[in-house]
Amino acid sequence: MINFGARGHDVTDADTPEKLARRLAEYGVHNVQLALPRQFPDLAGATKINPGMGSYFRRVLGECGVDIAVLGCYINMTHPDDAARETLLRRFEAYLANARFFGAPVVASETGSVDAAPGRFTEENFTEDMYQRSLVAVRRLVAVGERFGTIVGVEPGANHPIYDIATTERLLADVDSPYLGIVFDPTAYTAPNGRTVHDGDQVEISYRALEAFGDRIVAVHIDDFTVEPAAGVGAATRGGGLHRCNVDEGVMDVRGILEAFSAARPYVPVVLEETRDEAIARTVRKYGGL
Repeated sequence: MINFGARGHDVTDADTPEKLARRLAEYGVHNVQLALPRQFPDLAGATKINPGMGSYFRRVLGECGVDIAVLGCYINMTHPDDAARETLLRRFEAYLANARFFGAPVVASETGSVDAAPGRFTEENFTEDMYQRSLVAVRRLVAVGERFGTIVGVEPGANHPIYDIATTERLLADVDSPYLGIVFDPTAYTAPNGRTVHDGDQVEISYRALEAFGDRIVAVHIDDFTVEPAAGVGAATRGGGLHRCNVDEGVMDVRGILEAFSAARPYVPVVLEETRDEAIARTVRKYGGL
């Protein structure tokens, strides 16, 4: 009961909606996380997305048996610059308003960073101030989602204000709307050094999440990873860290996670991340019967 999907931009030669639809069908997946800024940047702006665009993508993908499970609109909703943050939030709101035309029940994002461009791992994101900033943004977006019948999918992660099981539970309690859902990625709870922000591995984290807020999980991300030790000593240390890779080329217990979600959330969209091209088909063949 695994409902496999892939990120559209992990299909490397899909530069048109038609090519994307055909490739996904060839790989055996039936849903996609579509991130217009990553795959079709010329179509991605808040003023360009429109009902006709959504209907076109929905029709072309649907002809190949592919649904848009998640519309990706990953923004820094806690951007330190007020004007930049407002622009980003308005883009997300435009995606919420048009998601139904794409047939997408969820528009997803992480919660951002103290940095203008998220990427640097910093515990500055774990402060109460950052939590409150993310709460204000999520409440605003969920109010818009309620108007249009679209779920705001928050993806917690180890470098964001919503970064662990406890902050995820707190956000769900503070917003308390069926239009707030969780895009769950066990790897995202893993810091760059390969350590999880909880005691335990990614399978244990998955079971904890299912127990704590399983009914609010609207999509699951699966991205395998390796951990490379840093080279050098002291100030000369370079490289190392967590590197995402194709499924079964890393250290994560993919089967264990898939079995947990197959049992607890049958047919929830399972979106492969950083698993590209033929590796998508290989993963579907191996795990599709769970």
